[in-house]
Amino acid sequence: MKFIKKYLVLIIVVFSFFSQFGLAQEWQTLNVNTLGWRFEDMQFVDPDIGWVVDGGGQILKTIDGGENWTQQYYNSDRYFRSVEFYDDQIGYAGTLANGNPAATLLRTTDGGANWEDISSNFPVDVVGICGMHAVNENTIFVTGVFYGNAYIIKSVNQGNSWSYIDMGSLCNGLVDIFFKDENIGFAVGQSAQGTGLKSIIVGTTNGGETWSQLAIGAHNNQRAWKLQMISEDIIYASVEEFEPTPQYFKSIDGGQTWNLETVITDNDSGTMQGIGFLNEDIGWVGGFGLLFYETLDGGATWEYQPTIGSSFNRFQRVNDTLMYTSGVNVYKYVDPSLLSVDEFEIVSPKGHEITILGSNVVDEHAQIHLNLINNTYCEISVYNMQGQRVQTLVEGRRVAGEHTIPWDASALASGNYFLALYTYHGYESIRVVVK
Repeated sequence: MKFIKKYLVLIIVVFSFFSQFGLAQEWQTLNVNTLGWRFEDMQFVDPDIGWVVDGGGQILKTIDGGENWTQQYYNSDRYFRSVEFYDDQIGYAGTLANGNPAATLLRTTDGGANWEDISSNFPVDVVGICGMHAVNENTIFVTGVFYGNAYIIKSVNQGNSWSYIDMGSLCNGLVDIFFKDENIGFAVGQSAQGTGLKSIIVGTTNGGETWSQLAIGAHNNQRAWKLQMISEDIIYASVEEFEPTPQYFKSIDGGQTWNLETVITDNDSGTMQGIGFLNEDIGWVGGFGLLFYETLDGGATWEYQPTIGSSFNRFQRVNDTLMYTSGVNVYKYVDPSLLSVDEFEIVSPKGHEITILGSNVVDEHAQIHLNLINNTYCEISVYNMQGQRVQTLVEGRRVAGEHTIPWDASALASGNYFLALYTYHGYESIRVVVK
């Protein structure tokens, strides 16, 4: 099914309130369109200069706080997953392997005017670059991939050579990485095979030479997804899972210990990915579809805000009053008098589809039909109504196109289930009945 969502930016009233500085602030949608299904990542080095990347193969730059954008790079064969700039000159962009043999890492040293492929400098091929952090002008950490083969690699010479660490003993997959300084860092993802595949936070105090587990989630088959530090002491980590109630981690002692917090709401929820706090009181979580919640009291209560945008992934706090987030579009939290955006229309791209051939009422055996709009990692699982995974039918990369997959449901008790498809685009699910 194709969903087309139109947003007229000038007439959307989102929400506003007075911050501690007395400015009325609200989320505004910026005039920039993705060639993929969403902007996967972004990086602003100051309030005005920033970059976004998407799965459609483009890198875009703004120098005026998002009012105008320039395409600096385009290659439809590349699915960009991550972007990281140390300053306004030195930056990197990483891809998922997609239909290619391995992921690609690009580097620029002139603010994105030119990009160089430095993937051949890696000690091993990797299938995805999900997270990066440049600690200084020479040192950068790279990690991935969200669905398995967890690794962290480090360069101290702008990517000319790398040291590699296999993280498989601690993690099944890794998604994001952040360092407070050259020694103290954190990475988030999914715990190792045999541990329930829970969300996990790992840390290092020696520049990545060794890592240890710092926190682990409460539920199986989930991932810690994004990291955000707002001070030396306060750090957040979002949790991605197929659960009705979103959760996230918070540390108030610089990452030494972590508490698992819950986004309590009466609204329909979904799968969370992004998290961003402006300060310890004001923050947001967002994820697939229209999942977007706001807190004004440090997470004690949350309000559903479905009109902001959709499919949020990365939040970035630029300063005490300015926040950006990326999703189907790019969104800016700012005093509206400081930004003027012309009226424009956003067309939400088509996503992957999963259906049951014939009927969603299944009598022991069925045929699952997939329509994949691009090459992607593909996982099909069966969940009971309590959110527990009871079967995994497919795991691995698949090419774009239509696929038919047999499903043997004879071992399942009669009742209602969810059939969930997990891809680069997140979760799609349909309800089925096993007779």
